[in-house]
Amino acid sequence: MKSRKRNKLIRLFASFLFIVIELMSLILITYSIILYKNVETFYRCFAILILVYFFFFLSYLLLRSIKLQSKKSILIPVIVSIIISSISFGGYYYLSQIYSKMNQYGDSKNMYYSLLVTYNTELNSEKDLKNMKIGIINDTNDIIGNILPNETIKSLKLNKENKIVEYESYVELLHALKNKKINAAWLSKDYVENFSGMDGFEKIKEETKVLYTAKKEYNSKDEDIKSETASLDKPFSMLLIGVDSETSGVTSGVNADVLLLVTFNPETLRATLTSIPRDMYIKTACSNGNYRRINTTTLGSAYTCAVETVENLFDVNIDYYAKINFKGVVKLVNAVGGIDVKVDYSICEQNSSRKWGNKTVFVEKGNQHLNGEQALALARNRHKPNDGSYIGDKMAQYCPTYNKGTRNDFTRGKNQMKIIMGIANAAVKTKDPNKLLSIMDSIKKNFQTNITSKDILKLYNLAKSMVISDSTNLVNIERLQLAGYNVNVTGGITIFDPVLGKYKEDYGYPQVTIPYKGSIEDIKDAIKNNLNNTSIKAITKISFDIDNPYTITIIGDKTYKEDKVTTLKNLSSYSLDEIRTYASKNGLSVKFIDKDTNKEINDLDSYTFSSQKEHVYTILDQIDTLTIYVKQKITYNEQIEETQSTE
Repeated sequence: MKSRKRNKLIRLFASFLFIVIELMSLILITYSIILYKNVETFYRCFAILILVYFFFFLSYLLLRSIKLQSKKSILIPVIVSIIISSISFGGYYYLSQIYSKMNQYGDSKNMYYSLLVTYNTELNSEKDLKNMKIGIINDTNDIIGNILPNETIKSLKLNKENKIVEYESYVELLHALKNKKINAAWLSKDYVENFSGMDGFEKIKEETKVLYTAKKEYNSKDEDIKSETASLDKPFSMLLIGVDSETSGVTSGVNADVLLLVTFNPETLRATLTSIPRDMYIKTACSNGNYRRINTTTLGSAYTCAVETVENLFDVNIDYYAKINFKGVVKLVNAVGGIDVKVDYSICEQNSSRKWGNKTVFVEKGNQHLNGEQALALARNRHKPNDGSYIGDKMAQYCPTYNKGTRNDFTRGKNQMKIIMGIANAAVKTKDPNKLLSIMDSIKKNFQTNITSKDILKLYNLAKSMVISDSTNLVNIERLQLAGYNVNVTGGITIFDPVLGKYKEDYGYPQVTIPYKGSIEDIKDAIKNNLNNTSIKAITKISFDIDNPYTITIIGDKTYKEDKVTTLKNLSSYSLDEIRTYASKNGLSVKFIDKDTNKEINDLDSYTFSSQKEHVYTILDQIDTLTIYVKQKITYNEQIEETQSTE
């Protein structure tokens, strides 16, 4: 009798225990399923109903087993209950983990660093700065160059005995520091990487000293670029920004080595991928009407300058951005198990930590399966041995025979597109949830975006189709490349940069690329066509020639026959009337200033040309007013008197 009671109590305890476990697993899996709102409601409700049915059915069997005496009556529902609960707990874990990690990428809170740097070797810390000048950036959205420095200056009371000087760009700030117009300046943690490649700053690491390091966690101060109607289940545009930072991760104020504009139309499953070479020289959204390399739009902690610049360039609204550090590319490629890429020529490069020697990375020509370091090497490569650059010298030392192929920003952009497509192909085949979590973890510290988990879930239907088909071929990706012509190279057009040139004449002739207007227009048309189309146009004809292998057409990637950018002429041989005509013809106003009195002159009859304020070869469309200094004409008698005096 006692044995029966004991068995009954055991059955009762076991039944209630497993019922509680089942209930907990049911609540958790239901919660995680509810999070995925963009999954069809029918499927989510059906899954929850099935789980609820099993809960009540198993609960009934467990409670029923209390009255029954056979072991079989409780053993079967217990085993089934363990299986169902395990599946539910596992489903909750993976679904909640994936959802949580998706949210982390949209988290704008990050650690930022700002360094107080000087060229003065006699200074040892910020305490030595007394009655001196400290430079900062005037952009109030820039955490690294303005917000954090201002807070630190206030907390250290550096503004009491020192003068704070503001600059529009980091290039101006750095030149002012080097030329001792200021005594110290606030720069990013990666300032050596940013500027050591510039003329005159090759030894910046050895010549400068860090007086103070400030760090603080902030939410991004960038304006939200996403419109109220933006959604990933509607046609959208996204700017992919790739930075190459050694120390600051994704919050770095490093120049952008990669700028890719992506547009996607989920209705037609068509995408465009536009590569923008880093040396493109245009008016940026944050340069006060001056020309700059487009890669400088990410210098600092903000991304809105880059977004607005690309919007203005291609007349497109960008709702999303994604910023990734190159070290994140290495981890991402390794996480997906490597990528398959066709390599056009053999290359060698420094590794992700900028190491050569036994760390040199080699990639051979042909169809290759690349690991993370090799993929990054291909994405970086634009030099060859002995091309006159620092990288070229290193290649000549460690891999002198790897010198085939045309290498520049354009070919690098094409290689970067290959890598992105390779990652997409590898990632879409991933069905193991543990591997998916590993992929998401691999780029967490090196990736940031304004895409939220709610946005990502809107791509559910597309992702489902791609997983079922085990291919990315459902999406038609059209490749676009912004093309241009080089300036300040042998045999090319000459331009002068007035911002760089005011510190030293030689700095004013940057070797950059001016985009073809025709290339810009072709890319604009392709982007608008993709975003505005509502139906897929089927291909009705195809031709094949065994003697001419098929090559992918890249829109915008060609030489356009058009006038080159117009620059300011040397006007010393022009009469003042001819200068007026020249200014009018080019849409400029003109001021004539007496060089002796510094007053504007309207009656020019007794004056002649003396000098021009604006530098020769300055691009005209960044000049509003032409300033000409004039001097009074020398009369015949004055000329005789001057000659006699000289004698």
